[in-house]
Order: sequence, then C-alpha cells, then structure tokens
Amino acid sequence: MVGDVQEMPARIDDWSLFEERYVVVLAPTHQLANRPSIGIDDLRDTVLLDRAGCEVAPKIQQSYFPEEAPRFGHCSGHELHLQHMASAGFGVILAPEHMPHLPTLKTIPLEGYPVAREVRLLVVQGRRYSPALDAFVKVARLRDWSIEVPHQSMPHATLAEVANAPA
Repeated sequence: MVGDVQEMPARIDDWSLFEERYVVVLAPTHQLANRPSIGIDDLRDTVLLDRAGCEVAPKIQQSYFPEEAPRFGHCSGHELHLQHMASAGFGVILAPEHMPHLPTLKTIPLEGYPVAREVRLLVVQGRRYSPALDAFVKVARLRDWSIEVPHQSMPHATLAEVANAPA
C-alpha cells in the first residue's frame, strides 16, 4: 500500500483504496490542542516538525504556505522521532489521519479539506501470488474503505510503565 504516486510503472497493477485527509498531530498541552479544528492562519504561526522525504510536502506547501516557507523547528526521516518531539512540545506534525501515533499525542482536523492523499494497493503484474498475498489483495479490494474505523494509537510503553514493569 502506498500514498501518492506520480508515475506508475507499466508492470504494476494498482487499485485505489481510499483517500485520507491530513490532520495536525500535537501534544495535548499545545496552545492549539483545545480547538475543534485548526485553520491555515494558525499553522502559519506554528512551528512545524518536518518529515524528510515526505511525498506530500510540496502539496502542503502549495496549499498552506504559497507565499512564504513554513516555520520548521526540526526535520527527521523517522516518524517516531518527530512524534516524540511533538509530544515534548517542540512543534506540530501534519500527518495522514490514519497514521498510528503515540498515545501521548492528539489529532485535530484541518479546516476545510485542502490536503489529502490517495492510498493505493500495488502489485507486480505477471507473477503468481503467494497464498498470503492473494488473500490480502482480495480482502483489500473487497473491503468497503468508506466505513469509518475508530482510530487507535500506536502501542507504546511510557517511561513510568517501563520503570514499574516486573523484571
């Protein structure tokens, strides 16, 4: 499964599964955390945590920051690093709404629906699928992706849980 893909190689079968919007991921103590949604003006005044190599970053920049670059606090290629920084209050992350996140973080929708990505299933053509892959492709293609599934946070032990765990 992949997000936005610009050019699909000829030997790849692909199926569009669903489209998901981007949300703001932030600490519950952040100044924007108690809002029902976050507007573009609020994002312009907020420090963003940058995901290195993000394929949707140009789309976000065009939609939210056409005149001036956003205020980036930190950049990382590791999602968990960014989430820990957001949890510590160093900034906010723009992330797909179904991306797992630490239980210490909160998600808030963006006002409107300006940035989204299409999630697709890709499989190489002309090859026999293993039984597991064949079952996965069938289930993924038959599932009604429009049904809303409750979001679950990424399993993560807190420092207190680790310290108090039996040896």
